[in-house]
This record gives sequence, structure tokens and C-alpha cells, in this order.
Amino acid sequence: RVFDRMHAMARGAGARLGAASPSARVAPPTSSSSSRQTSHRRATTTRRHAPPRGASSASDAPIASWIESLADRLPPRFPDAPDTYWRGAGSPTRNPQVHGEDSILDLLHASGAFHRPRLMVDEAGARRRVMLSLRTGSRTAGHPGWTHGGLTSLLMDEIAGQAFAQFVQPTRGLGVTANLTVDYASPLPTAKDLLVVAGVGEVDGRKVRIDVEVRDGPPEDGARPSGDVGDGEVFARGSALFVVLAKD
Repeated sequence: RVFDRMHAMARGAGARLGAASPSARVAPPTSSSSSRQTSHRRATTTRRHAPPRGASSASDAPIASWIESLADRLPPRFPDAPDTYWRGAGSPTRNPQVHGEDSILDLLHASGAFHRPRLMVDEAGARRRVMLSLRTGSRTAGHPGWTHGGLTSLLMDEIAGQAFAQFVQPTRGLGVTANLTVDYASPLPTAKDLLVVAGVGEVDGRKVRIDVEVRDGPPEDGARPSGDVGDGEVFARGSALFVVLAKD
């Protein structure tokens, strides 16, 4: 019955439309309405194809002075590729490379997820560390204007792995991440100059703990990477557990 009533209503509506004159059914657009529609289409097309606001500002802005100071003081981990360290040759006995041609860092870098990366080694302090300076991209947000936490944790895991490769792998062999714990201390803005710092902590047999932090200034010399010390704001702290792979 319901279907019959709906069918009857549809037939009635069709009959009413058929009875209406052609001029009543389709009114030709006026010159003003046509102009407005054309203008709207042009504006929509412009917005659709225009680059996002601030897309180039992340890579064009001057490098922070504290990053330049670190780069002048600390050597790059891969001198043959200081600006794309994941492509560096390295040496199995001194600074082994953990990436290959299929590295995700190539994709992230090419897409603008980060700019001006520089991986440095600090062996002068009380605790040996690796440091990655970079600027986050302007289109890396989770919440608008704030870098997605997944990108933050990826960078922390990456630099923890670089610390393991630099200080543990030459003597102990290859290791992999078994666990990564991240505490987000503060929202991290997009298009932000950062330093990701990692140093080897406790070693227990095949288990190696790496402490990591993300900040917008240099850490205090000789301080623990996980401590709130040094200049700038700390956005995230974490600890990565690496396990040395069995040799069998």
C-alpha cells in the first residue's frame, strides 16, 4: 500500500510538471546570474589549483641561528650526503647506513614533509648523541597548524635508530625497534625548526634503550636527551627499546 501511494504521488507530480509551460519549467539565465555563475566557477578553479597558503614559506624562511651554530660545530654523520643523509654511503665498521633505495625518507622529503635535514654526531659531551635538525613542512598537520603526532613519532624512531647504528651496531651488529614510548609534552607547530636528539641509555644484554626528545633549540652540552634542559621548548620525549638481532 505504501508503495502504491508513493507511485501515485510520483505520477501526480509528473503530471503537474508536464502541464506547466516550457518557460515556467526552465527559465533562461539572466545576464547577471550567468556572470555570477561564471565568476564562481573561475574562483572555484583558482582555489582548487592554487598552492596551499604558506606552502612555500616552510622551505623559504631563513634557517634558525641555533641550527647554523650546531651545523658549524658538529660533523655530519654522512659527509658524502649531509643534506640527504639516508643516501649516504657510510661504513659498516664506523657509521653503518640503515637505509636503502626504498627509504621512506625519500618520499617524505620529496613531498615536503620536512626540509633542510642535517644529521649530526656529538661525541664531545658526557653522553654521545646523534642530532637531526630539520624544519617541518607546512602541510604536515593533524589538527590545523599542529604537526601530526605520527610524524613526530616517526622522526623519533628514525633518530633512535641512527643512534643505535652509530654507537652500538659497529660492535654488536644490527638491531631493530621492539618498542617506542612517546610522551607528547606540547603541541608542535607546522613549519617549525626542530632538533631531534637521541642518545644510548641502558644496555642489558641484547636490549638497548635509546632516549629521544624533540625540541626547538639545542640541548645543554652533556645533558641527557630525555631531560628538560637546554634552550627552547620540548615538544616530545620518548624511549625506544632496540633489540640486537641474534647471530644464527
